Amino acid sequence: MAEEFGMHKDEHNYEDNYDYIHNWTDLEYFLNHTFSKCDVDLNENVKQAFVFILYLVIFVVGLAGNLLVLWVNWQSQRSKSSINLYIFNMAVADLGVVFTLPFWMLETMLEYTWLWGGFLCKFTHYFYFANMYSSIYFLMALSVDRYLTLVSSSVFWRQNQQRIRRALCIGIWVLAGIFPLPEVVHMKLIDLVEPVCVFMAPLESYDEWAIAVSLLTVIIGFLIPFSIILVFNLMTAYYIRCSGRPESRKHCCLIYAYILTFLFSWLPYHVTLFVLTLHGSHIFLHCQLVHILYFFYEVIQCISLLHCVVNPILYNFFSKDFKGKFINAVVKYIPKEKITGDGKAEHSTSTTDHSIVITKEGA
Repeated sequence: MAEEFGMHKDEHNYEDNYDYIHNWTDLEYFLNHTFSKCDVDLNENVKQAFVFILYLVIFVVGLAGNLLVLWVNWQSQRSKSSINLYIFNMAVADLGVVFTLPFWMLETMLEYTWLWGGFLCKFTHYFYFANMYSSIYFLMALSVDRYLTLVSSSVFWRQNQQRIRRALCIGIWVLAGIFPLPEVVHMKLIDLVEPVCVFMAPLESYDEWAIAVSLLTVIIGFLIPFSIILVFNLMTAYYIRCSGRPESRKHCCLIYAYILTFLFSWLPYHVTLFVLTLHGSHIFLHCQLVHILYFFYEVIQCISLLHCVVNPILYNFFSKDFKGKFINAVVKYIPKEKITGDGKAEHSTSTTDHSIVITKEGA
């Protein structure tokens, strides 16, 4: 994910000479000459080490958390026919994002050298973005569904909500598979000093393609889903607060955490992406500010991946329903000793036996 949209034109002499670029040698010379005019003292090695460690933490914790969510929900038969269908699919999508992290980790430590060929250059980015969009839109669907389940009195919704949920999940996966295509088709493996995997549209229309792809990413990856998540979560919180239940304050705080987590995860990334895309063709920033934005772009992009870690915690580990399903799933595999008719002890891992035990304890 080292690609950067919007290669900016320098404000000085090279702004008028941009048309002279006709091949990769000219492009490389242009970039080197432009950036050398405005050096900023930033330690690239420290940044790479920090990003690598952050990737590693997200990979380990995200892998463990999402696998646990999948396992617990898979063990629970009820979750396969409830609103947790969104949570299960969201965990699958987050896990897909996590599986791409080793590529970004190694790419960072190799100073953005891509060693895995042209096919994986395209496919890895496609796989990442498809799962990223899926995760975001499952969050959006969950926000809408939660509100409708609380307030709707529609007979059609009550009778068909499971079919609607399944159809919506399929539709989200299909759309998430389409959204990344405009960007991925322009991902290319470029041989400079070392091979690099970058977004590279035709030079004569690069600015147009970069702005179009960036704008599309901001709209469908942030503005639309965040607007829906914000509105429906606030309406849900208002409904819960008006219900007067003792636990309403706790539930409202959790809903606000949903909103703020999404906002802090994605807003800095999309703002930075769009500003860098517009720079040089529509807006002009001070060259030192551009250097700083490019320097921190990958850090911001990496921080946005924290949603793979936070989602399992907010939407599962804080839920009493999930805790109950986790206990049931674990108890299934704990050998239980029972007395047979001849007085001998017999070990069992029967689901029925342990379900009875939990029922009695709960009573």
